[in-house]
Amino acid sequence: MNVTRNLVRGALVIAFGILVPMIFHSISLSGAVFLPMHLSVLIGAAFISPRAALFAGALTPLISSIMTGMPPLMPIGILMSFELAAYGLCMAYLIQVKRMKIIVSLIAAMTFGRVILAFGAMIVAYVLQFELIPILYLKTAIMTGFPGLLLQLFIVPTVIRAIGKSQRLKELILD
Repeated sequence: MNVTRNLVRGALVIAFGILVPMIFHSISLSGAVFLPMHLSVLIGAAFISPRAALFAGALTPLISSIMTGMPPLMPIGILMSFELAAYGLCMAYLIQVKRMKIIVSLIAAMTFGRVILAFGAMIVAYVLQFELIPILYLKTAIMTGFPGLLLQLFIVPTVIRAIGKSQRLKELILD
């Protein structure tokens, strides 16, 4: 894939990862519940290289935190960086390299991301001496974000397929 094109697409993933949560918050939909930043990274990962998806996932929460204050950088933004980097890498790799179906790739990426979130919580708790119980944090994140996880299962495959089928969108985004 062309390096410049991949960089531009990665930047678009980051931009949407900042913009979409702002839209959700403006209509009083909680980011912790609906996980709008996750949507942008998971959808974008289908159209950029695994390496670019890893970096876009890692940078999106950090840049958003600096620009908008959401998510709070410590510890949520740091933890989301681990999780979204894993989402991006796994989703892009499974779709583009392994040629797996979108829904299978999505479920694998969602699972892998949550496992990495737990490991990230262990690292943050240990290194930064945060009062954080990783397994409890993971359980709370899953329970709170359950509507967002369901939204991902519906929205991500639908949008990826729509972009793939739309000639106009292909020209704008993919060519």
